[in-house]
Order: sequence, then structure tokens, then C-alpha cells
Amino acid sequence: MRKLLRNARYLAPDLSIAEGDLLLDGDLIAQILTRGESPARPPDVDLNLEGYLIFPGLINAHDHLIEAFPGPAPTRPFAAWHEWEAHCKTSPAFRHLQRLSAADLYTLGLYRNALSGVTLVVDHFPREVRATFQGNPLVALLEHFFLAHSVSAHRLEWGQGIQEEFAQARGILPFILHVGEGTTQDLQEECESLNRLGALAENTVLVNPIGLQQAQLEVVAARRASLVWCPCSCQNVFGAHPPLQAAHQAGIRIALGTDRALSHPGLLFDDLRLARRLNQELLGGVFSDADLIRMVTSGAAEILGVGKGFGSIAPGQTANLLVFPAGEGSPFEAFFALTPGRVSMVIQRGGMVFGDEALRTASALDVGQYSECLVEDQPKILLGRPFHLLERIENKLEETVRFPFLPLFPGK
Repeated sequence: MRKLLRNARYLAPDLSIAEGDLLLDGDLIAQILTRGESPARPPDVDLNLEGYLIFPGLINAHDHLIEAFPGPAPTRPFAAWHEWEAHCKTSPAFRHLQRLSAADLYTLGLYRNALSGVTLVVDHFPREVRATFQGNPLVALLEHFFLAHSVSAHRLEWGQGIQEEFAQARGILPFILHVGEGTTQDLQEECESLNRLGALAENTVLVNPIGLQQAQLEVVAARRASLVWCPCSCQNVFGAHPPLQAAHQAGIRIALGTDRALSHPGLLFDDLRLARRLNQELLGGVFSDADLIRMVTSGAAEILGVGKGFGSIAPGQTANLLVFPAGEGSPFEAFFALTPGRVSMVIQRGGMVFGDEALRTASALDVGQYSECLVEDQPKILLGRPFHLLERIENKLEETVRFPFLPLFPGK
């Protein structure tokens, strides 16, 4: 199906705001036309989006979809990820999580991402589990990467071992793991251990490395490895963040993620806003707004090795788009103010998966496959049956559970 999105302004690959009409053909951006230019043949759908902005669909560079359940409130800042894990396992929330199926939890996690404009997510979990949920129409999962959980003796035994997984990545595909996720001595030594194992390279992606020291940062920079920062999770669990200012000054690439809902039951929009605030309050404004946006679009795509298909708006790119009202202020201010109620459309592979009911002609499938809902009192449609899911979860748990990342009410 060919769709013409007319009269909107869009985020160009250089992160400037450009004018043009986007022609979508199936799951790709086929062409960007000048204003008023007609496509070679009439589109099947013609949408006038004057007054709207179009950004690339966002990329969540780190999540654990199977832990899409609100966790216990931290009682204090934790010094290590495994201390937080032990705290979680004693909570009612964790026991509830264990009673739910992987399918329900993954679906919750996918909805959490879709409502935040995410069209590609890294599910950092063993492939034998995550592969079952590839191809879901709500949100694409990054398919080709290798992983370990972490490096220290506390690590979970994911994959085939650090060296084997790194070798299979062949220096091309991402190799993703937690490194230095805490301030204890053994976690602070993880980066050096990873380097000794020969698994620190340009395709290595280090998640939430709050324990990195300056000497280790220099090694990471020399190896051209990348970082993923999950602002809300780091703040909630550790009350601390990676050395971002030094990392940026060393030329280390950085992407943003949400981490699991167990440690932060919010949306990527919340992480973006917190990152922006911390940048001003703690980091001396080292990042521009464009830098932060790049961390969830083209920069994240580059780190994950998918820049040829994701993360920017250009002919030949996958038609993953986030559409929202331009508002009265600057385009970037409108973007950082986004909440699910302000999202006009999330387009995944050419079809709307979430957005305003008034724009439902952009849907990819039979409209009967969508649910009508209210989000912040705004009438929306959402692909799938989220209310059936919530009802099923309540029946299993025999109590009502509030999911902050699903602010949905049945439509009128």
C-alpha cells in the first residue's frame, strides 16, 4: 500500500527540520517529494499532516521485555545490580511476575514501547526466549546480535560464554552486555576483565557502566566500544550514572534505553526528559538536544549496526515513524514534551500501530484488529487487544495491577 504523508515537517538525517512530503510504499520510505509535487501514480492513502512533525521511530537500545512488571520501590541506592536483584526477589511484585506467562509479559513490554514511539527495541535476553517473539507487528525486536549478561562471578549464564558469543559476532554484529553496573570492586573490574578476554571492540556495547573509571574509559574509547545509558533505571536503582561527560569528551558513542520495567515502570519519553534534565543539572550541558535525540534515532541505529534501515528519514529506510503535533514552540521542545496522549501516530513498517483515531486510515491492517481507547482523555486506536491482556493478568493474579506505562482506558 502506498501512503502519502503531506505537508508535515520532518526530522532530516542531519537533525535539522525539513519540509517535504513522505511517500511510503509498503514498509519503506519510497521517496521524499517537494511540497506540492505529485507522485508518479496516485497513492492509496493521502494524509494531510499540516501542523504535525514526523520523527524517525525511536530506538530503545536496552530493555528486558520479559520483566515488564512494576517492581518494588528501591529502599536505598544499591551498590550492585545483584543486590537490587536480591531485593526484587523478596517482593510481592516479583512473585506476581513469576505467575505470568512469557507471552503476556512480552506483550506488556511491547505495548510499553509502542506507546513511547519506539519501533525497534533491543531485548537483552537469551535468544532461545526472545526469538519466539520476533516478528511481532507492534514493535520490531533487534534480531542480529550476540550477548552475555555481565562479566563478574555474579553474572547470569546467558549465551555460550563471553568469548564464544563475542567470536560469533565476528566484529560486525553487536555484542551486548552489562559492564560495571555498580560500584563494588568486582563490578568496577569488569571492563578490565572483558578487555583481557579480548571481547572489547568496536562492536561491543556496554550497558549502564556506572563503575567505569577514567583509565577504563580511555580503553573503551581506544577500542571504539559504545555505551547504553538507561537514565531512570540508573537513578532509581543506583542513584548514580555512567561517567557520561567524560565518555562524550572521549568520543564514545552513547545510546539510550529504558531497562526493564521492574526497575523503572515508565516510558522512553521519561528517560529522555530525565537525560535532558541531568544534562543541564549535572553534566554542564555537554549534550545538545540534537545529541540526545540522536541517542534514540540514528546514533542508536549506528551502534546497533542497523543504520542502513533504521533511525532516520530518507528514501530506502524502513517506514518507522513517530508523528506528533508541532505545537507553538520549537520542534525539539515539542518532542521532549511528548507523552502517549500527545502522540498522533506510531508507524511501524508503514502501518500505524498506535495513534489518533482520526488518522486511522494510516493503519496497515483491518481496522477490526485495533482497540479503541482513551489515553490522557484523547481517543486513540492501538493494535491488538490490550484490555483482554490486562483482564487476563488480573484474573491470574486475582487482583488489580496498575501498569504506569499503560495509561489506557476503554474508548467511549
